[in-house]
Amino acid sequence: MPKKGQRLPWRLSFVWVGNGIKAAHPHSDEEGARRAALDMFETARRRESELQITIENRDTGEKYEMTANDAIKATVNGNLERIRAMVANGGDESAIAEIVEETEGLLKEIKGKGSVALRKELGDALKVAVQPQLPADEPTGDAQESGDAPAGELAKPEGEPLEGTVITPEMEALITKGAEAALEGISLGVKMREIGKTVFQIMLAMRKESEYRGLPDLNAGAKPTRDRAKMIYNRVSDALAVDDVDRADALDELKRSVQNKRSDVLVEYLRGLDVDKEAGLEEVTRYYPEAAAAYVKAKEEETEDNPASLMEAVYELYASKDIELPRKGRTEIERARRAAAKELEGGQPDESRLTPEARLENYFTTITAELEKAEKNAAKLNGTQKRKVRNNLQKLADRALALKEAI
Repeated sequence: MPKKGQRLPWRLSFVWVGNGIKAAHPHSDEEGARRAALDMFETARRRESELQITIENRDTGEKYEMTANDAIKATVNGNLERIRAMVANGGDESAIAEIVEETEGLLKEIKGKGSVALRKELGDALKVAVQPQLPADEPTGDAQESGDAPAGELAKPEGEPLEGTVITPEMEALITKGAEAALEGISLGVKMREIGKTVFQIMLAMRKESEYRGLPDLNAGAKPTRDRAKMIYNRVSDALAVDDVDRADALDELKRSVQNKRSDVLVEYLRGLDVDKEAGLEEVTRYYPEAAAAYVKAKEEETEDNPASLMEAVYELYASKDIELPRKGRTEIERARRAAAKELEGGQPDESRLTPEARLENYFTTITAELEKAEKNAAKLNGTQKRKVRNNLQKLADRALALKEAI
């Protein structure tokens, strides 16, 4: 620690581009200045702000700029080291998955010159880091008993579909595709979180071909829609050897992963409608013709401040049928919750500096995350405990409704 009054040779100069605020902080060494810069870039990412930082040594004249991409690369490399160590030591898979998820989010934020190459470099390193080093001749599981389909191959569908569920040839093809993707992920040891997203993308395609209240059943509100999704898991289960406990556990993990990725994939799909307006309009015209008509009309009246949106047209169409589509994915909500918690722990900007709307958004994010935890634990309760919890939930619901009416 430098002595009081000692001149600190390293200086971190910064400018917040949006508001022009700039200042400089002295540091005793370069590492301290770089750590401070990393913290500042992390804050900038959370605020979605642009930051310019220069680090210099006032004694030697050494001087260089540190960019947001430099900060992301440093953070990602640190995450990769943690992942490698945890994988090598058999660390908790959920903890590893959380770090991987955070890292993938950082990779998406790499922008500007050289971003494509940097994303690929770090993305490839991430893929290598999460893979355990297995012997080349490691067995892949026992064969099934004679007469059954070999383990790792899909059994031919037998019997009639579940009552009330119609399976068209197109739906049959999607179910088979989903089951094959799931089985491949389990058999090859692919991270369940990654294959879970792939499987739900296929399930979403199935939902678009299903119907609920006259619209594609994006939320799986109808039982036949849910039954068709279960058929994917049933076919995978039938393809596994009876005593293959490891892959049965992997299938359970896959189901949880699909559940966790549902809102992420659906929100990503809806937002994507506005990314490529031409392709988006084709999609909306095919599946949501009323929303397409509303968009075309809004397009005639749009302004620079109020552009027409395919996504909003779809949201409004579903809202007209009393169907609420998610606005944020689970990962986005959880990331915001963790960021808010980290800010509080680190003594960062307090709520007094936020607008009332921003404060409420933080509250809702926290409440949503806590409700998801409650959902996971509710199934473990007995009858008496469930009644007590229902009473408490009703009280919360009443308060939420009262707040809604008061706004």
